[in-house]
Amino acid sequence: MKRSDIIMHGGMRTAIRAQAAAFLALHSVAPRLGSVFGTHQRYLMSQAFLALAFRSKDRSVLMAEFLKAIRIHKLASPNTAEAFVREMLHYGFGFYGISRQDRRCRPIFLTDSVYLLIGQWLAIHLRTLDSLDGGGRLAELERRPELLALAHPFIVDAVMVSDTGSQPTGTFSLFTWLNEGGLVMDRMMATLPDFPDDAEQVPTNFTRYTDLEESLRISRTHLIRKLGMAERMGSLGWQGQRNRSTLWVSRAFIAEYDAYQAEKLAIIAHCFAAAAAA
Repeated sequence: MKRSDIIMHGGMRTAIRAQAAAFLALHSVAPRLGSVFGTHQRYLMSQAFLALAFRSKDRSVLMAEFLKAIRIHKLASPNTAEAFVREMLHYGFGFYGISRQDRRCRPIFLTDSVYLLIGQWLAIHLRTLDSLDGGGRLAELERRPELLALAHPFIVDAVMVSDTGSQPTGTFSLFTWLNEGGLVMDRMMATLPDFPDDAEQVPTNFTRYTDLEESLRISRTHLIRKLGMAERMGSLGWQGQRNRSTLWVSRAFIAEYDAYQAEKLAIIAHCFAAAAAA
């Protein structure tokens, strides 16, 4: 499916709503992983690391290789990238191996739990695509689990060169720099009701800040600041008193979220099809 096919599909909102709910469910299974990879920058760095691991014969990654990828894609400074890896190791999502050829080079391996979660991440997107066009991608992945390792690096390559995928703008970008901000948006979008085409403001089922931050490792101060910025942009607001009435989101904000998801889904559809046909 192409991005335009997804955007124009009559069932897109229902599919995206279900996908957002699935992301939230996945986070509930591994909340610590969500906090380590909680911002869009960290999400992209984790995907870059995974792509290197999948391309390695023994699934190892050298720090120098990772820093090179970060530099090529302009994701972060070397210090930020190294700090990300140290935190990943600290929380047990990776471990050092020993190089027999050169003990000064310490290959890094990811734990099985990370591979399990990235497999579930891919499965969520394939389920969304299948719901839109009746395809059998998820069943194909279940039959051929090796497709994860084949498709994932190419998915990451495409996301990195996509402005929408790697450098989102507008209100969407406000939340991507907030720790677990993507999950805040997922929470908003997962609960939206169906709405008419001419609706400019769509009510959520949230009435307090605590509704949005529940079970998330998120700073209340930062959340309120980002919500305030989005409110000044006209992207969301309150039907009455702030934090004591129904929160609404604008149609334009929903469109930004949908555009990002459609771009990602189109990339995954193309790369998965290529991997399955190889």
